[in-house]
Parts: sequence; structure tokens; C-alpha cells
Amino acid sequence: MLFAIKYRPQASRTEAESKNIRELVMKWEAPLGVEVQHHFHYVSAGGVLIVDTMDPSALYETLDPFKPLVEFDIEPVINYLEAMAISTDIDEWVASASAASPDRA
Repeated sequence: MLFAIKYRPQASRTEAESKNIRELVMKWEAPLGVEVQHHFHYVSAGGVLIVDTMDPSALYETLDPFKPLVEFDIEPVINYLEAMAISTDIDEWVASASAASPDRA
């Protein structure tokens, strides 16, 4: 399952803590069961990771070393084309269900 992990430095983080986080990131390796698909850094600070994992424990292990100094927002994501296909199927089902319902006056 794919997850988008948006992250930002905590507002109270000091420069020394920022340096420590950078050193941790340089040494960090994804735990077993987590595959980093993409990692983008925002010009304004923070960034977003797209990770693939089926194990919530591995996701926890991925983020835990950074939690004291980084804020996370995690959302499961699906491919845009897959989402559009699902939405189209739902639209068709709603239209057919609505057409089959007797009019209420």
C-alpha cells in the first residue's frame, strides 16, 4: 500500500537539532518491508515521501527516529488513473441506482 508522508520541521526546532536531523537522515535506511518510492524536499523546508508498505509497524519504525523534531501528516494514496476508474464506476452505479428508484413526489 502506498502512503504519502508529508513532513515539516517542528517550529521550535533549533539549528543544532536541525543539523542532528540532517545527520540522521544521511545515515537512515528504510526498515525491512518499507520501500521508498520517491522523496522530494520542499524549497520552503520539509518535504514528502511516497512509501510502499503493507506493514503499519514498519511505517511506525520508519518515522519514529524523527518524531521528536519533525511533524508528519500521513495519507494512503492510490494512482490517479486508478482513482479516476473507480470514480467512473461509482458514477455509473449511482446513475443506475437512481434510474431504478421510483420517483418520490
